[in-house]
Amino acid sequence: MSELDPRSLIFVAGLLGLLCLCILFMMRRSFPPTIGGLVYWSRGLFGMVFASALFGLTGVISDFFCVVLASTMLVAGIMSFYAGFRHFAGLAVHTRQMAAVLASVTGYVAWFTYVDYNYPARAILVTLTNTVLFYSCALLVARTTGSTMAGRFTSLVFAAIGTVSLIRAGLLAFDFDTPGGVLGTTLTHKAYLAALAFSVLAITLGAMMLANERLRAALEFIASHDQLTDAFARTAFIELLEKELARSRRNGRPLALLMFDLDNFKSINDSFGHVTGDKVIIDFVQRTREMLRNIDSIGRYGGEEFVALLPETSLSEASAIADRVCKGIAASTLPDLPPYTVSIGVAAAINGSGDVSALLSRADKALYCAKSNGRNRVEVASEEACRLAKQA
Repeated sequence: MSELDPRSLIFVAGLLGLLCLCILFMMRRSFPPTIGGLVYWSRGLFGMVFASALFGLTGVISDFFCVVLASTMLVAGIMSFYAGFRHFAGLAVHTRQMAAVLASVTGYVAWFTYVDYNYPARAILVTLTNTVLFYSCALLVARTTGSTMAGRFTSLVFAAIGTVSLIRAGLLAFDFDTPGGVLGTTLTHKAYLAALAFSVLAITLGAMMLANERLRAALEFIASHDQLTDAFARTAFIELLEKELARSRRNGRPLALLMFDLDNFKSINDSFGHVTGDKVIIDFVQRTREMLRNIDSIGRYGGEEFVALLPETSLSEASAIADRVCKGIAASTLPDLPPYTVSIGVAAAINGSGDVSALLSRADKALYCAKSNGRNRVEVASEEACRLAKQA
């Protein structure tokens, strides 16, 4: 460490930042705009790279650029990362408050550069400001994405560099191994610069991991959900049903299935158009989801047919839920939609008995009975009921 020149460390940090900036810029161009944060992270890296370049020119250019502007850009860069994580988490970005903090830091640094020159005083403030930002990023990431590997890694990186910055501020405050300027050759100062250079790479890696996890989750959602209604797609729903049926066998708890069919849906499309028909389908899924429980899942089985999975639910409980949905759909409709009703078939698997095909078949037969018996009603899977319906 003693052989390393501070200017070289600053140059390495800037070079790493420039490389990471290029990577984030390409990600920003290729990733969908729904992946928030990339713009702020790119700006943050630009600020840190620009600050490194200015710090590295200390003694060559004016103090305004290599001290005041460089310190401001460094703080602004880290602040932009914090704003990016807020945007990534869907939280508001408090631009005015951050601008006020940045203006205060700029004024403070300018004062101890031109009015009362004091490198330790301005270094302590900048370092403490960065420490607060680093810890704020660590807490924000841990709170919003800490359950993922990328979230844990990124939070740990920010906590680590925040701790390094805090230690450095403490050493400056107690005048221990204090450098004479940004190019000072003390061991602790060079260690701090090396830690910053490493943190640029680690922070960018964490941001990339978070963005890729978000993109993967979005692609998995698209693959497993119906694009019109956000209900499970048929294949994904059947996979979920297989898992729940296996769990039902293990724990001995019942499981129920509801099968829905929107009554006379073809006439809605013919009379009002397919756009209105799509709105009816969306409305049905939204309202049905509100009437189901949090543990229940709804999927699109095909066209205007839907299915709902009710874990740990007996046949009688499922029948009551289906009756509530049936009456709720018939009772009210949005003003710009035509009134519509739904027929529902109910089936249950006791202790995981039978397989997926058999359960779906029973629910489908019950649905057939509901439609044969006049629609806008609920029928429970029963051979006798279906026999009577066929004879009618």
